[in-house]
Amino acid sequence: MAAKAKAPPPPPPYSWQGFYIGGFAGGAWSGPETTSDPTTATGGGYNGVAPTPYNMPTGFTGGGEFGYNWMPNAYTVVGLEDKFGYLHLHSSIVQDPLTFSDTTASTTVGNWFDTYVARIGAVDGHVMLFLEGGGVTARIKTGVVDPSLLGGETLNTTTNKTITSWAAGGGLQYAINNNWSVKGEVLELGLHSTINSCGTDVPGGVNFCAFTKIGGVTMVDLGVDYAFK
Repeated sequence: MAAKAKAPPPPPPYSWQGFYIGGFAGGAWSGPETTSDPTTATGGGYNGVAPTPYNMPTGFTGGGEFGYNWMPNAYTVVGLEDKFGYLHLHSSIVQDPLTFSDTTASTTVGNWFDTYVARIGAVDGHVMLFLEGGGVTARIKTGVVDPSLLGGETLNTTTNKTITSWAAGGGLQYAINNNWSVKGEVLELGLHSTINSCGTDVPGGVNFCAFTKIGGVTMVDLGVDYAFK
């Protein structure tokens, strides 16, 4: 009587460990932002109006990422990830609608950002639920502009600042096969700050400063990663 063939051994459990690269795309939003009426050092106002609030519409974000995962056991992943990409959020508002309607406050977040986070994940085979936290660096442009009727500008307080703050979020990732995986995540960028922007009016030569309060940024994106194994 012929012996029964032995069943093949089960496949080894999926491993998330190793270096990976990938890309992502999604949307981001921020707000509300508030920009004050430019004032002098002695408190004199440029237009004599209250601080002006405005919201930024949702904008596109996308870019690349790379990282490394370790698996201390079969159910846990810890790792590091850097995400660098394009982010453009912009909005503006007229500060003097009851007079000349020509003084505009505006803020732009972007056009680039970089996050660098540590991740910890709970895994069940090809599925990983993860949390992440670390830092973010982004560029912010803000200020108040009053164009001159004769051309040029009567006042321009626009300034550019590079802001570094915290980043935190989480998501869900699924490994399609041994190398490719897809994921969705939500990331909060703690870019809350108050930026002082100053300029000298023409022809008076008086220095005016405006203060803009920036809200945090929320990003939601989908990504694809390739793991080197």
